[in-house]
Amino acid sequence: MNRRTNASVTVIGLNPRGTALARALTAAGTAVTVWDEDTVLADTLPARGVSRADSLRTAFAAASLILLCVEDYDAVQRVLERAESHVGGVDVLNLTSGTSAEAEQVEAWLDARGSHYLDAALMAHPEHVGKPDTVLVYSGSGEVFERHETLLAHLGGATYLGKSVGTAALYDVAMLGLAWATLIGFLQTAALLGTAQVPAATVAPLLTRWLSTTVSDVIADYARQVDEQHYPGDEEWLELDAPLMDHLIEAGRTRGLDNALPELIKSLTDRGIDAGHGRNSFASLVEVLRGAPTG
Repeated sequence: MNRRTNASVTVIGLNPRGTALARALTAAGTAVTVWDEDTVLADTLPARGVSRADSLRTAFAAASLILLCVEDYDAVQRVLERAESHVGGVDVLNLTSGTSAEAEQVEAWLDARGSHYLDAALMAHPEHVGKPDTVLVYSGSGEVFERHETLLAHLGGATYLGKSVGTAALYDVAMLGLAWATLIGFLQTAALLGTAQVPAATVAPLLTRWLSTTVSDVIADYARQVDEQHYPGDEEWLELDAPLMDHLIEAGRTRGLDNALPELIKSLTDRGIDAGHGRNSFASLVEVLRGAPTG
């Protein structure tokens, strides 16, 4: 049983994300206490009304939920070990980025000491914290999630992924992969159009509209194809796409751009065609990424 009843949070870690989390909770009327092992950061308060703990003992005693948002999992373990005598029966939420294996190790350590652990990932920058559309994913203790779900809603949209504690960390890296791939694609587009003196700000509204309509529809269709492992090339197929990729590579070459990204896309497409997917949709490249045998 959780030993605390009041809706209160201690935020451990006053980096930009931790500070944004504390501010969002305070703005929603939650009682927030903060602590940081960096004495310089520990002397700062994210917002009016926030309390500063003068020790880890005070930090852990002050709240119904301990929210960790520190540099890495080494820092998570260091903080928890320093507070070992105070963690029994505590609800711990960790928003520190890491791997599934690291989340599993922390869960095992806390479980052995009678604590309740929920791992999480914030899929946004600090300035997005507190907005309803901001994506946060959680995995681990369903009891902790249910107990604090109303409070977590103040940080953004909360999605619980199940009891397997490493799932949120896996979503984190997988979704970051999508974000980085998408953003480098935008930068390639901006660089190419920039050679014709088209400002990036001019094309951005067109791109965001295209992403939210056509591209989002394509992703939904590809998701079904990937799950079914069936990639009908009824309207587009790899052998149709490949020449267009050559056009992109040529445009970049003649305008002096780095072509690493389009050449990677073309290389994956060529491998898909060689594997027998030439008349299949672009979604069939998931089989190349999975390392499926060719031929």
